[in-house]
Amino acid sequence: KLHLKSTWLRNLRGHLDTVEHLLALDPTLANCQDSDGYTPLHRAAYSGHYAVVSALLNAGANLHARTTDGWMPLHSACRWGHATVASCLLNWGAEVNALTAGRLTPLQLAAGNTAAGQTIELLLSQRTLQAGLKNSAGETAYDIAHRTSEHHRLFEMAEPCNKIY
Repeated sequence: KLHLKSTWLRNLRGHLDTVEHLLALDPTLANCQDSDGYTPLHRAAYSGHYAVVSALLNAGANLHARTTDGWMPLHSACRWGHATVASCLLNWGAEVNALTAGRLTPLQLAAGNTAAGQTIELLLSQRTLQAGLKNSAGETAYDIAHRTSEHHRLFEMAEPCNKIY
């Protein structure tokens, strides 16, 4: 069973039929973790596999599972700019202001990715977002975006509505 779980985590590539078949054989696979604490939901989220994310959630995957670095699946989706997956996770109740062990929020992770404009827009539209949170380096998501991309303009457009930086 341990071999099956390690193979499952290494080879999760968005093959929905395979995922559904394996979950039918062993529903506990939805929450297995590798040595770094990544679950199938983390891997599907950072790979942008919306259908697999949805199937895992429907199978009882833990939306709040943390890696050894404190990352939740929402952090993974946002870091790699997968807005559709991030939206799905938020709709299931993911915490928009969740902090990693390094005090990084999903918004800060998206802000550091030049290809994550839609993800930033999605996060900025969340009513409970606390965009002014600072990471362990003392930076806000706006600071990160200003340093790394043109996405800081999204923060500037949203600022009058919610005082985000």
